[in-house]
Amino acid sequence: MEKWQDPKVIALWIAIAMVLIFTILLFVVKIMHAGYKRMTEANLREARLQLEHQKKLLETNLQAQEKERMRIASDLHDSLIGKLTVIRMKSQVGVPATEIDIMLGEGIAEARRISHDLTPPLLEHTPLQELIADLLNPWSEKLKIDYFSDVRLEETLSANIKIQMVRIVQELMTNIIKHAKAAEVKVHLRHTSNCLTLLVEDNGAGFDTSILKKGLGLNSMELRMQYLNAKYRVDSTIGKGTTTLIVVPAT
Repeated sequence: MEKWQDPKVIALWIAIAMVLIFTILLFVVKIMHAGYKRMTEANLREARLQLEHQKKLLETNLQAQEKERMRIASDLHDSLIGKLTVIRMKSQVGVPATEIDIMLGEGIAEARRISHDLTPPLLEHTPLQELIADLLNPWSEKLKIDYFSDVRLEETLSANIKIQMVRIVQELMTNIIKHAKAAEVKVHLRHTSNCLTLLVEDNGAGFDTSILKKGLGLNSMELRMQYLNAKYRVDSTIGKGTTTLIVVPAT
């Protein structure tokens, strides 16, 4: 009988094969376990980062709301209530009715401005392109504004989408006035069956996007982007201005 046919030799080779198989299986299991562990840790880290990010956005939202309340309270107290107090005092000392009527007109205009800041009038029935045009009109006294709208749909957007888009334009214009020191601003709105697109471009100071620290305005804008399920991109070059592109998918 050949040596390899010896039952002891066969049993030895079988044992060696089983050890090898077991070793390979153990090695594979360890690799899979290590990979699963790394993937789980990565998912946990990502979840923690997302949770922290959401917490920061929530804090930003609360800060923005409080800031807006303070601004409205200041407008009411310093402007509207101040005008009404003067009107009352002048009416008590017998100032001519024409002068009081002029001051009442100024007070009504101030109240209308504050109301417009809170919610644009006829929001549900006014197209978005008209709301943005009305918003940009006062800024045209300080900037050269190139506003263009390309609306290819007859269906109207919901009031929620319109108010979010109006607030985004408002925040971008405020940032341009405060920080960019721009002379010209391009605002283009496009609405098709695929998406709603907003482009805001200025020729201001620009900034280094790699070291950008998000302020209240940008965090608030990001919060609105999440609400709209939108994507946005900010490109800026120092000395050459900033371009912000926002794309809201069709719902």
